[in-house]
Amino acid sequence: MVALIADITSRTGAGLIGVFLFVATTMSVMRTVVIPRTLRSLISDTVQRAVVGAFIMVSKARRTYRARDGVMAWAGPSTILLQLITWLVLYVISFGFIIYGFSGQGLGESLRQSGSSLFTLGFATIDKSNQTIIDFAAAATGPIIVALMIGFLPSIYSAYLDREVTLTMLTALGGEPAWGPEVLARAQLSGRIDELPDMYREWTLWSAHTRTTHITYQILVWVRSARLTRHYLVAILAVLDAAALQAALCSKVNRREIYDLLLQGSQLMTVLFAYQRQGRNFSVTLPYSAARRNRVKPADLANAPGWSQGAEATEIAAYHDVAAALPPAALAVLKAGFEQPLQLTRADFDHAVAMLKRANFPIDKDLDVAWLEFQQTRRRYEFPALELTYLVDATPAPWSGPRRVPTPTVWPMLASDVNVAREDVDGEAS
Repeated sequence: MVALIADITSRTGAGLIGVFLFVATTMSVMRTVVIPRTLRSLISDTVQRAVVGAFIMVSKARRTYRARDGVMAWAGPSTILLQLITWLVLYVISFGFIIYGFSGQGLGESLRQSGSSLFTLGFATIDKSNQTIIDFAAAATGPIIVALMIGFLPSIYSAYLDREVTLTMLTALGGEPAWGPEVLARAQLSGRIDELPDMYREWTLWSAHTRTTHITYQILVWVRSARLTRHYLVAILAVLDAAALQAALCSKVNRREIYDLLLQGSQLMTVLFAYQRQGRNFSVTLPYSAARRNRVKPADLANAPGWSQGAEATEIAAYHDVAAALPPAALAVLKAGFEQPLQLTRADFDHAVAMLKRANFPIDKDLDVAWLEFQQTRRRYEFPALELTYLVDATPAPWSGPRRVPTPTVWPMLASDVNVAREDVDGEAS
């Protein structure tokens, strides 16, 4: 009698656990693949943190950036594959427990029956009619999950390709890796400085599109470009720096496109950082983590002045709208981070200005005033941008902050230096 009661209790408990696992796994699939919203899933997040964390640990043992990039290139795709495998394994376990709870079979035989039904192999058969519906459910679940993943992958890679096409087009104008001052120098040297507003509009749309896709499919944050000297975070940082520099150095410039770009680009950085900060569980110390420990008075997310009172009011309102939807813990980090001193120095700024002068870029503002304005503008996006480039170990481009493993800065070929060299050659020839 005692043995019978223990068996009934065991099977009932296993059946309830199986039902719970089935519901939890189905909710994870729905949140990750089906519902087009920013919904977190404990199962998917755990897999992502484990896989990405493992690749980060392996990459830290590599001495060169090329080797680290080769390791991290596997992190995103491996996470997608492991998520599918995890869901299938959990479904096998859940249906196995359910079969065990409703049948007189042992747990091992029940798991074997579950796998046979889930993968529609049919090598394990049973005769009990009260288990038929469970077999049908398992047989339907396996192909549905695989089909959802087959449909999920094109969505992921379509968003990835849309992101990368714009990055590739920036290579000729911004260098590789991209650098904001080089964008302005090449635009001046190639006679396309009047086309910069069009580029800013394109990157404004790119920022909004990337923000949507990368918080809906958060694994895209970890999917890297095909070339180690190209990275989407470095690219948008370069474009934002180019816009901020042009506004600071030139009094006669159409600021509407620059304003729109800075608004969308800085919100992209803010939102991506907030959701990665919320889900981060890696053994990683970010470069400006002291901001998290200091109890400073929170600042508004938009603490840089706009170019008019109305524009400033619009920007502050937009940032508060964004902040209302951010995770509270990440928002507290952001508020503290925006009050930290700018990481870019005056020496960095002067070096860029000297390069721009060699390219004959039009500068008509006092450099002290320009530096103050550039500081205020870059403060909008520097903190989340540099934390993100550190977290994902992006290409160590100029002005993109430190990396987890100390890495020399990779500079693009400076078109101004090439132009000066050609002028010297032409002068000697004449």
